[in-house]
Amino acid sequence: MVGGDLNIHVEIDVDGDARRLADLLATFHLVQHVNQPTYHAGETLDLLMTFSDFLPDEVSVDPPDIYSDHSLVTCHLPVTVGQAAIAERLVRGWRRVDRDVLGQALKASPLCGPVVDDVDVDELFAQYDGVLHDIADHLAPLHAIRRPANRLAPWFDASCRNAATTSLSQARTPLPSNQ
Repeated sequence: MVGGDLNIHVEIDVDGDARRLADLLATFHLVQHVNQPTYHAGETLDLLMTFSDFLPDEVSVDPPDIYSDHSLVTCHLPVTVGQAAIAERLVRGWRRVDRDVLGQALKASPLCGPVVDDVDVDELFAQYDGVLHDIADHLAPLHAIRRPANRLAPWFDASCRNAATTSLSQARTPLPSNQ
């Protein structure tokens, strides 16, 4: 849906801007739904456009009032809002892990013990993987969280996330003192 005060006189068929707008709307399969004056001078300047396969049930134009020289255009759209799909996944609460406790757990583990000669690299990796999993299970156990399966803001991509993170880190940086 596109709407607003376009200041194009769609009520005048021979108006060049009105023709170009009609051509543009046709190109994108859009339909303009306001068919009565929306401005105090009897002009149709406030428009409401939708795709041709998504038509409003009702479009109404209230006359201009003392607060504005434009009319209020309202409509009812055939929109159904479904329930968001919920996905459950397992996560760890790494932010709550005390780094000193993690360091002590690693130092006390076989990973920081004496090196044994003639040990197969696969065995070493299995030991490494097992010890780290055990420490993680102890310090940050897995727990389930439920979140919407689809991203709520698909426009919020890696670039936006990076910009937001940069802004936050700059906001948290203390200003130099003039001492």
